[in-house]
Amino acid sequence: MGKRKHKKGRAARNAKNKCDVEPEELVKAPHSFVINRSRLGKNATELMLNFRKIMEPFTASQLKVQKQNVLKDFIHMAGPLNVTHLVMFSKSKKAMFLRIGKLPHGPTLTFQIKAYSLVRDVISSQKKSIMYEKLFAHHPLLVLNNFSGEGMHFKLMTTMFQNMFPSINVNKANLNAIRRCLLFHYNADDIVDLRQ
Repeated sequence: MGKRKHKKGRAARNAKNKCDVEPEELVKAPHSFVINRSRLGKNATELMLNFRKIMEPFTASQLKVQKQNVLKDFIHMAGPLNVTHLVMFSKSKKAMFLRIGKLPHGPTLTFQIKAYSLVRDVISSQKKSIMYEKLFAHHPLLVLNNFSGEGMHFKLMTTMFQNMFPSINVNKANLNAIRRCLLFHYNADDIVDLRQ
């Protein structure tokens, strides 16, 4: 005797359909993958995970990169998941690099990482640190400093950094929900400082 099929009621079907449809503002918000493109080592891997935390809540926090994964795998996955930016960490014998790519057709910015501090280092140096999960429930307020110089590279960096995060409408935004600030500062040594 075959198994009897249980049809779902109208209420159950409607509830499922409501869950499948995401709010328009969530779909339109920039999303990102933060991945490694080579073996990084313990500290550099932790730096990559710290960067994922910066990109929350619009990033794949639990994304696992397998050895067999190639760049095309992430590009193919990006479309259906509304992913707009790919952030890649890589390391050679001489240096460590950060690449930020706009999907699907670029451009890609490449930065050499000169120095960094991990979140745990910053917390341990503070007398009183405030860390809690709701801190990352809202995207950070983006601040760009000293990017008004001449040259296309300034315009390109400004556009890329701004497009990585949702814009904030001051009239509609709940300012009490914004708990973080992300600063990109371009200094005289041709170096971009990033601080949260």
